Amino acid sequence: MVQLLQNIFDLAPVLVTIVLFGAALGGFWLVIDLKKRGSYHRYSVGDRLFIKRNANRLRKIQLH
Repeated sequence: MVQLLQNIFDLAPVLVTIVLFGAALGGFWLVIDLKKRGSYHRYSVGDRLFIKRNANRLRKIQLH
């Protein structure tokens, strides 16, 4: 039992390091993927037209 616990404590830093590197790589991949796709590629044409129309309405309200 003591040897099993000692093996777990010996492997824990390696496992934590692997998990942290995996999380860092996942974060970098996410940032690169979001910058590559751009903000408008996530929306369909109809959604983009809806957003544009509402933005124009808000501008008109703010000007008056």
